[in-house]
Amino acid sequence: MSCLPILLYHSVDVTTSEPYRRWSIQPSLFAEHLEVISSLGFDCLTVSDYVDRRAGGALPPKPALITFDDGRADFSEHAAPILATSGMPSTMYVVTAAIGRTSSWLPIPEERTKPMMTWADLRSLRSAGVELGAHSLSHPELDVISSKQARREISASREHLEDGLDLAVRSFAYPHGYHSRSVIKITRESGYDSACAVKDRWSEPDDDAFALSRLIIDGGTTAEQLESLLRNPPARQPREQRVLRLAWRTTRRAKRKLRRAA
Repeated sequence: MSCLPILLYHSVDVTTSEPYRRWSIQPSLFAEHLEVISSLGFDCLTVSDYVDRRAGGALPPKPALITFDDGRADFSEHAAPILATSGMPSTMYVVTAAIGRTSSWLPIPEERTKPMMTWADLRSLRSAGVELGAHSLSHPELDVISSKQARREISASREHLEDGLDLAVRSFAYPHGYHSRSVIKITRESGYDSACAVKDRWSEPDDDAFALSRLIIDGGTTAEQLESLLRNPPARQPREQRVLRLAWRTTRRAKRKLRRAA
């Protein structure tokens, strides 16, 4: 089995604030992205379908995954119809305490009032090939909060989504991609079958099912650039970059302690 691309999007919208442009893609460009994926012969799967078929040794020759984080209302308005037209399944990870509210956790003032999908929006996606996964209750940095807080964010978000939609929620995505061994352990214990990180590279055959690598697709990624990314898999991060990631976690923990002490 070879490596595969698990693409990460956040927003598909016509208008967006300048500071958020990296995370939002125009609907017309998103449609071009799907055309590129199709033209290169990729077969798209949901995350749970991928995990099941990987375990069973029944993957298609060129699998690819399309994922979205957060659950913004622009997904049901713009992205879902384009995905439906293309016939491509996807996985949406939802910040469950924000359902029917706004993306108030974002640090960008212009984006904090953007609407999130409602329960009705989410229910409408169930028959459209969209897998719904959990993305925590409030989008915290799970690797720098207490184990008790992390467990509540991970476990309660699943319960909230299952109760509201009357379906089994099998997959989780770590907010910001931040995770640690203890966070992975909590995620396993909370009843999930898989979890997505970020890492900004293709997913390797030996990726832990609870730390699947995803590739962030910027809002300005052209169709030509996406084609290049899909033809030329980014290399696994060298050890030096992994060490830097651990150092950054230590820095974030220190900043959090200072904020709490202020």
